[in-house]
Amino acid sequence: MTSSRENTSRAAPGAAPFMAFLPLVAALLFCVTGAGAAEAPLPPPRQALLTILFEGTETAVGRTAREELDSFAAEYVRKGGRLELRAYAGPPHDTSSNNRRLSLRRALTIRQELIDRGIVAERIHVRAMGGVSDSGPQDRVDISLPGG
Repeated sequence: MTSSRENTSRAAPGAAPFMAFLPLVAALLFCVTGAGAAEAPLPPPRQALLTILFEGTETAVGRTAREELDSFAAEYVRKGGRLELRAYAGPPHDTSSNNRRLSLRRALTIRQELIDRGIVAERIHVRAMGGVSDSGPQDRVDISLPGG
């Protein structure tokens, strides 16, 4: 009869190749899950012509934002061209359905505000991003030039 100590030290036939890769598999899992690794800092926000901030889960535009949109639209109607609305809602890189929908509602609200002020709808491109991908405020809509 063999002792339990002997049984645990013996590997099953054919298990040796797998056992050799076990430390490598553990290291890969450690890297993939991000355990122990510091997250890289988020990049600064892209340059925007105007940024509209929101509170919590709000989608309505406040009085200050309306005034900013009034002056922005008055200037931009004279210039013409295309605009891109990038809407964010939630913590960094959170693309959950709820945050994407909230960011879309905010972008569409700002789009309608711009249309009401004379900017042609076909010139406004909307992007609902969900969570932020930069170090800017989490709950905002950036109005910028496409590709800028």
